[in-house]
Amino acid sequence: MGAIKLNMLYIRFILLVLTLLAPKTIKAQVLETSHKIDTLTTADRLSIRTNAVEWLLLVPNVGFEFDLKNVNYNRLTIGLNLRYNWQTSHTMKPGAIYNIAEIRAEVRNYYRIRLFSNYIERKKKIWDRLVSPRREQSKHPTTTYYRGGFLAYNKFTMKLGDEGHQGTAIIGGVMAGLVRPLYTFRNGHSLDFELGLGVGIAYASYDTFTHDSYLDYYPKTGHKTTIMPVINDLRVGFVYRLGKYPIIKKYRWRYDVDLNYQRAFDDKLLENRRNADVKSFNDSIDAYARKLFWEKYDSIYKQNKASEDSLRRIGQDEKSLQKAAKEARKVEEKAEKVKEKAAKEASKDKKEAVEEPKQEAEEPKPEAEAPKQEGGES
Repeated sequence: MGAIKLNMLYIRFILLVLTLLAPKTIKAQVLETSHKIDTLTTADRLSIRTNAVEWLLLVPNVGFEFDLKNVNYNRLTIGLNLRYNWQTSHTMKPGAIYNIAEIRAEVRNYYRIRLFSNYIERKKKIWDRLVSPRREQSKHPTTTYYRGGFLAYNKFTMKLGDEGHQGTAIIGGVMAGLVRPLYTFRNGHSLDFELGLGVGIAYASYDTFTHDSYLDYYPKTGHKTTIMPVINDLRVGFVYRLGKYPIIKKYRWRYDVDLNYQRAFDDKLLENRRNADVKSFNDSIDAYARKLFWEKYDSIYKQNKASEDSLRRIGQDEKSLQKAAKEARKVEEKAEKVKEKAAKEASKDKKEAVEEPKQEAEEPKPEAEAPKQEGGES
């Protein structure tokens, strides 16, 4: 009974969509090339999305997206996605269960492929080249790409094998994808096709259980807490845009829609390029002048060093000659002193030899005077 009710809900939803779309004429969207800034209404900034993959898994889902700015060069959006197929009723408790209820908030940055120009340098690092929107050529000019992040909270009960899991999870991650325009309807609304993928890290806290088919209940077997990588969103869906402004006119580069911005941007690029050229020229002149200076300086330095070395050698030779002369004078002075000392000693010996006979002749004098002293005493 529960499956029949769910199928009837799907049929009603499809009939409602066909009723809304059938009376209106449709036309293909073409590339927008006008250079003007448009102000978007609230309806122009709002879109509704759904994921066909989750509908195939019997999980009803719907999403809402809103542009942050009301101009056609805005490329940032916020979104809210809901999916729910919780607690479907059954006569007997099933052995396979896939119930989930989730709310997810996301932020997206839309962009289109841009070509390289003479003023834009190609990125050298691999990461910069991967995230850069510039390419050598744009093979799909009507395709709009997006990247962003999300944060989700869900409750789940899943049993696809022998063991089931029931609990909650908080998931955060990144997302990327593309959107291609399909049709624009008579009332201005448009329909787009979307492909995307969202991956992240989940923090899950859940109970484990099994299925007792005999007693028809689910006995609990334990409790676990884990952190693991997950694929949160595999998107093959459709986007219905309200208002009268299709995606082919939105999410454009400001350079393509604002002439004043183009002029200012080009002037800045030209100024930067001119400054770079002047700096390069000055650097080349400075390098050339430095080269000439150092060549001249090196030649002069070598000459001065050679002359200094020759003068140093001459000075060293003069010092050695002066030292030798000084030593020779010391030797001469020492020889003269030795000669003078020898002469003094010789003269002293001669003098002593002459004085010795005089002393021998004078020795009798005291004996002759002795009687004279005795007479005096009598």
